[in-house]
Formats: sequence, C-alpha cells, structure tokens
Amino acid sequence: MDVRRIVGRNLRRLRLERGLSQEALAHDAEIAPSFLSQIENGKRSPTITKLQDLATTLRIPIVEFFAESKATPAKALPRGRRKR
Repeated sequence: MDVRRIVGRNLRRLRLERGLSQEALAHDAEIAPSFLSQIENGKRSPTITKLQDLATTLRIPIVEFFAESKATPAKALPRGRRKR
C-alpha cells in the first residue's frame, strides 16, 4: 500500500478516536483544513515537520502514522459531514 494512504488512514483514525473534526485538528496543528483533508485522502504528502506538528497535537509518537497493522479499512471510518 502507498505510504501516503497509510499515513492518511492512520491520521483519520487517530483524529476520530479523539473526537476531533478536521477543522479543529487543522487549527490546533496550524495547517489549512483543506491540506489536512488531502493528507487524510492520500492526495498530499506532508513534510516531516508537519507530521511532527500533527503528532504533537494528537499527543502520539510520530511512528503511529506509519503503522500498517493499525490502518483501518476505509469503509470502517466515517466519511463526510455529520448530520445535525
């Protein structure tokens, strides 16, 4: 599997486990919400510095983003906006 997809799925999983929206995590990590979305969807590659910022914000070791065994299938992760 492509490393961008692994990082993106792990990032989404970790964000959702903490109950954070993309907007909230992006704000806390000081990155654009659209960039965070592109990372989660495997369309962009963040720099190591940005990954460290995200890891620090999520309070995890940076290696968690690269763990293949913890990557959850995309179908199991919620997508899109929450219903109000």
